[in-house]
Amino acid sequence: MNFTSDKEELLNAVQVVQRAVSLKNPLPILSGIKFEAEEGNVVISATDLELGISYSFPAEVIEQGKAVLPAKVITELVRRFPDVTIFFKSDPLNGSVTVKYGQSEANINGYPVEEFPELPLPVGDTKFSIPGEILKEVISQVIFATARDENRPLYTGVLFEISNGEVNIVATDTHRLAWRKILLDNIGELNINLIIPGKTLNELIKVAGLSDQPLEITVAENQVIFKTENVYLVSRLIGGNFPNYRQVIPNDYVTRTRLKARDLAEASERAALLAREGAPVIKINIGDNILVVSVNTEAGRVREEISVFQEGEDLRFAFNARYLSDALKAIGTEEVILEFTGPLSPVIIKPVGEMEYLSLLLPVRLREES
Repeated sequence: MNFTSDKEELLNAVQVVQRAVSLKNPLPILSGIKFEAEEGNVVISATDLELGISYSFPAEVIEQGKAVLPAKVITELVRRFPDVTIFFKSDPLNGSVTVKYGQSEANINGYPVEEFPELPLPVGDTKFSIPGEILKEVISQVIFATARDENRPLYTGVLFEISNGEVNIVATDTHRLAWRKILLDNIGELNINLIIPGKTLNELIKVAGLSDQPLEITVAENQVIFKTENVYLVSRLIGGNFPNYRQVIPNDYVTRTRLKARDLAEASERAALLAREGAPVIKINIGDNILVVSVNTEAGRVREEISVFQEGEDLRFAFNARYLSDALKAIGTEEVILEFTGPLSPVIIKPVGEMEYLSLLLPVRLREES
């Protein structure tokens, strides 16, 4: 392998793929980044066996070949290179790579190329595409509701329920839920359910440079593959049956309010500063077109009033402030509608407008209400 590249292109590439590097895996090869020089471009890849990322960029390739280098070493080295042309040349006999930059050079010992796992090619009958900007918006609106507990893998994923041109995207950690529906005109009569790890979707929006251009998605056995012009991301799918989210979404309400999302989010965050650490519970009262956010603990008291448009009866309830703030920030509209079916029933948060989106949040049961 022998190629030249400029620092900026090379640094961008290694920073993208190093997000899939496994530093804790007992297999040393998974702590490496694979470089593959082809005709006119270089492809670099990394994987932890659950997530794999590949990135291609144009380069002057003098000799085709492959090498696997320690991710931490090569990433930090490239970051510190001067802004000059970088020369890479591998020694196929021992797997080392000599890197020349200006009047200096470094020699890096690599791993056996044959031990690096190959990323699967995007083959399969199930293919469709989603405009990148739409997918980015959808992910940001639901990802906050995924669980962090790896002992419950089903809830760490996001459901993509695809049926006859409709795509329902859902996430829940059992305390909150987020749902968004989009329509696609290029998937025909495709009917399929996918549960994609939240980690995968987080990395996708960070590394894929999502734009208005379609993002190609291929579904293979137990895997999903996302492909843009120069980024290729493969991930395992989560097995199992996603919970029936429709049965937990209320169809009616006893109280409905309309207010500015930012006002409630900021009031909740301020009140949470005096809430008990680890349990940022705030109280909310609704009555006479006024929503009151309050907290009263040994640390102090906060009480804030927000003018709202109210329909229905007065209510008093409590929420996890962080969960409420997450939902309000994800919604993406200036005004929101809150619908309540009772003080101990889920609240539905909807955008004002035609977007088919909602989030659901369970209230906290206070001791005096037990």
